[in-house]
Amino acid sequence: MPSYLRKVQNFEILAAIDLGSNALRAVIARKKGNEIEVIKSFREPLRLGEDVFKDGLISPEKMKLTEEAFIKLFHLFSEYNVTETRAMATSAMRESKNGQILADNIARYTGIEIETIKGDLEAYLICNAVKGQLNLKKKTALLMDIGGGSTELTIVKNEIVVAAQSFNVGTVRLLSYKNQDELENKISEELGKMLSFIKTNIKIKDIKMMIGTGGNLRRIGKIRKKILGKETSQLALFSEIHHMEESISSMSYVDRIRRLELDQNRADVILPAIMLTHHLMHALKMDKIHLPKVGLKEGIILSMLKTPPTKMILKD
Repeated sequence: MPSYLRKVQNFEILAAIDLGSNALRAVIARKKGNEIEVIKSFREPLRLGEDVFKDGLISPEKMKLTEEAFIKLFHLFSEYNVTETRAMATSAMRESKNGQILADNIARYTGIEIETIKGDLEAYLICNAVKGQLNLKKKTALLMDIGGGSTELTIVKNEIVVAAQSFNVGTVRLLSYKNQDELENKISEELGKMLSFIKTNIKIKDIKMMIGTGGNLRRIGKIRKKILGKETSQLALFSEIHHMEESISSMSYVDRIRRLELDQNRADVILPAIMLTHHLMHALKMDKIHLPKVGLKEGIILSMLKTPPTKMILKD
């Protein structure tokens, strides 16, 4: 069906791209009437942050891999008859000295324009996606999104963003610390900054919900369900996070892949994500964290709509 007919009939296929420090993620969603349904997900573990956080540049090898991944997406979007695309890049592209060259190449090869966004917009888009999955009315919540290069904290009161801040601590960035003591010290240092931000904007005792997003936090939920045998992957108790940190820190890289059924790209970054979550939950005295299956890419999809959908159906 031609794209103009789809729009006339209020039936469109939208695509959102999140070019992160750890991976490229994309979703294709079908909009029909007032509902939107995610029909295809795509992920490519590019690890742009490995180069950028070390020397400020994206290497030629990473450039080529990223361009090839976008060409794959271009063909995928053609296959699904995508009518509109929006692509956003976060921490690694923000900090890279040659990120614009990469963006220009991708635009030339595929026609896809990449917006490099700041942390506050990233936090707002993620919050918008979360609001569609969890009831935040008359509640004070802290949203935590752990990416490869940065962590965004967002304070929400009665569905309104009160404050948001991006911190230069992410799972790929934390991999540069070669021993447990260095890792613990860096997390403690960033935790102090996070608590200062929270206390400046709200009383800690007023926080009634903690919500986590990002690929590693979703994986924590999956570990909870599949490995620990719990009913749902969409929340985790503090005691379970504590247990995960103790267990995973004693596992080898190979053990994490075998016993936790993690892919190679996730097995090394899962521990820093769990440690950061555990430390913040402990400091805030939170007994659980909600883990909705949404993040930046779903927020990008919602930003493409004129009005919020009555329902957003996610892909398992």
